[in-house]
Amino acid sequence: MILARLKDEFSFIKGNILINTVSLTIILIAAAIPYTYYPKYIEGLGGDAYILGIISLVSNIALALVQFPGGYLADRHGRRTLIYTMTFAFSVTYFLFAIAPNWQFFMIVSVVQSTFLIYRPALQALVSDSSPPEKRGLSFSIINLLHYVSFPSPLIAGLLLVNFGLVPAMRIAYMALTGAFFVAAILRMRFKETVEETKEGISITETFKNFPTSVMESMRTLKNSSRPTLSLVTTFAIYNFAWFTCSVYMILYATDPDILNIGDFNWALLMTWYSIVNMVSALPCGKIIDKFGRKKPLIVAWLLFIPAMIGFVYGTFIILAACYLLLGVALILTNTAYPALLADLVARDKRGKIIGSTNFFFIILNGLGGFVGGYMYMYVSPSLPFFLAAVLFVPCIVITIFKVHEPTNREV
Repeated sequence: MILARLKDEFSFIKGNILINTVSLTIILIAAAIPYTYYPKYIEGLGGDAYILGIISLVSNIALALVQFPGGYLADRHGRRTLIYTMTFAFSVTYFLFAIAPNWQFFMIVSVVQSTFLIYRPALQALVSDSSPPEKRGLSFSIINLLHYVSFPSPLIAGLLLVNFGLVPAMRIAYMALTGAFFVAAILRMRFKETVEETKEGISITETFKNFPTSVMESMRTLKNSSRPTLSLVTTFAIYNFAWFTCSVYMILYATDPDILNIGDFNWALLMTWYSIVNMVSALPCGKIIDKFGRKKPLIVAWLLFIPAMIGFVYGTFIILAACYLLLGVALILTNTAYPALLADLVARDKRGKIIGSTNFFFIILNGLGGFVGGYMYMYVSPSLPFFLAAVLFVPCIVITIFKVHEPTNREV
């Protein structure tokens, strides 16, 4: 009886959803290893917190600029080809990260890598297209769950660091990630297209030629969206800026001997705990979002971020573990409820352009948030980015309560 119910509950995991699940699992398990100590790697290559902010800003500007053509191409030419070709290109950039001689080289490769994320709107649209409306919360929660099946990866990163030292360990980790992306690209060649493709293929020349068209069409589509859609997008824009002002600097703040002095290996333990929290909460959060709606979980998420940000500033190991419990649940709720509600509100033939245009603004705000946070961390106070983030979640709560509404009939 239980097995039959589980089979029915997860029967939608097939075709595109299954391929995305498997390929993303491979990528994320490998990616979590270098991610654990990424800011430390930049320090090892001669950078600091301010340099981290600059890398975040320039790479995010490059990423933002390709979101309009990415959404345009996804709706005009289809999702599949764009996704797997850019996944192949991505694998090359991680090899270059592995051999980076200094932070300047790393930054240049980061910019190039960001342009390859032109496929992001296509992948998001393909997942939305392939998920039944009544299962969207569960579908996106599975994607969020996949980000944390990598819970052993931080420990692997810690062991590599202990045995090889910071920079050699990171080079090994990025080599592993190169192979993971190559395998994922091969799997993604099996995606089935979800929109009607035009006869002509995608060309680089056409992409740049139609850049103004893609921007105008995407902006027009966003401008003509419903008020609840625009309000939802506004809250997520604030969230993106708030989160990026502090998230990349957490490891520096926690492991700094003059601040929290957590220790590098203890940081790996915290990241393992954080992954477990996310993994355990992902499916229940998805079920809650499908059963009780998207709006209330979003409000809960915004509320959880505030004590987590403030608590981090004064953290001991135990307090940080509690903060990551709150952050884990908050991020799962946010990153499940938002795309599910956006898919409910936006018609299929407009999703690529809406995702592309909103991603543009989000990514610019990510870069600005990282830059502002890095400047504050280095030149004002290391704790200021965390307090700023806590304050910025207040308008997210207010806008969601009064301006965000769920549709009576969800888009397919």
